[in-house]
Amino acid sequence: MNAPQDWAPYMSVQDAATVYLRDPELALEQLRSVVEFPGIASFIMSRGESEESWGSALWQEVVATDGRRLIMWRADDEYHDDRRQLASSVRTILLSTITDHILSTQFDVLDDGTRRLSEVRLRMYTQLVTRARQTSATESDLYCESFRYTKSVGNGGLAQMERLLQFGRVLSRSM
Repeated sequence: MNAPQDWAPYMSVQDAATVYLRDPELALEQLRSVVEFPGIASFIMSRGESEESWGSALWQEVVATDGRRLIMWRADDEYHDDRRQLASSVRTILLSTITDHILSTQFDVLDDGTRRLSEVRLRMYTQLVTRARQTSATESDLYCESFRYTKSVGNGGLAQMERLLQFGRVLSRSM
């Protein structure tokens, strides 16, 4: 698989997808069906590879917001019925369903006392119940859906960490 270019310098989702995703046409077509690109207030992208018994598999993700919704596109390489397949989906979640939003930063402190950004984490918890576990005759534990995104020096670099910070701040202002 070709090594992607960094998406972070690009302010438009179209330009970023073209240089970063393996399947940009598919991503843009499916995203365009649910959001007008000029209405996107902020976005982030991720991708990763894994080795499966049938070969190398790639996952790709675009997460955007228009100030009202969290819009997620994801594609995964899969293997079914003795052939490779690409499974993709677009999901939209109203920001009003997000009940908790945590934007965390971690800094390395250098010998001279200066700080250098080393990791950014965004966690969002929703009201969307994904499963329940009965703990007694009258009580149950509910498990709600959550989303977690991390960028670090070794996973995306400074520009992608800054873009994740920007994305988290846009979400905070929109909620």
